Amino acid sequence: MTHDELLIEINRRLEVALYNGDPQSIHALRAVVELHKPNDDELCEACRVEEDDWFSIDYPCPTIQAIEKELS
Repeated sequence: MTHDELLIEINRRLEVALYNGDPQSIHALRAVVELHKPNDDELCEACRVEEDDWFSIDYPCPTIQAIEKELS
């Protein structure tokens, strides 16, 4: 799933959470996903090691992979 598709899915779940009166956990999840976005080199922005792409993590990083797994 692309980063945009993941955000769409989280927004859909947020609408349900807002309806049910429990949006805080979805807002927290969305904040994490927005931090862990791909940059132009397809590296995770949040996991990227500054000035050293060799040690940076490809997108989707383990954090995004875990979120996608739990949402599927």
